[in-house]
Amino acid sequence: MKASPRSLTLLSFLLLLLLRLSIHTRAEVITLTVDTFSDKVKEKDTAWFVKFCVPWCKHCKNLGTLWEDLGRVMEGEDEIEIGEVDCAVSKPVCTKVDIHSYPKFKVFYDGEEVAKYQGPRDVESLKNFVLEEAEKAAAKAHLGIDKEL
Repeated sequence: MKASPRSLTLLSFLLLLLLRLSIHTRAEVITLTVDTFSDKVKEKDTAWFVKFCVPWCKHCKNLGTLWEDLGRVMEGEDEIEIGEVDCAVSKPVCTKVDIHSYPKFKVFYDGEEVAKYQGPRDVESLKNFVLEEAEKAAAKAHLGIDKEL
């Protein structure tokens, strides 16, 4: 059975559409709010790397897709989540964690702030930083548990 030129064209179009959709899907960046922030960053044995921004900040705008790109690269990493807080909407969260300028990047583990990121703004540097900080925080937390036993 031979396919008609029209069905081949339609099939080609559908394949291109699927490919395009798979390339442009949003990365795994979780928006944290006043209602969700505290519970999420307290998740047991989970590091949260959180970006704090406001929509009107030119430095935040200059990040472009950096945070989404990081989220995409970090997908599949166990026990590390990438989050973001819009401080214009969730000001109480930003006040609670001492955010006074934007953008800010912080790592939380078991509900505690464990590190602030102040390095280069590229995906590889951010990835290496959060992997290292998550490992240190997990080791410290497990040492604390072992001492209690």
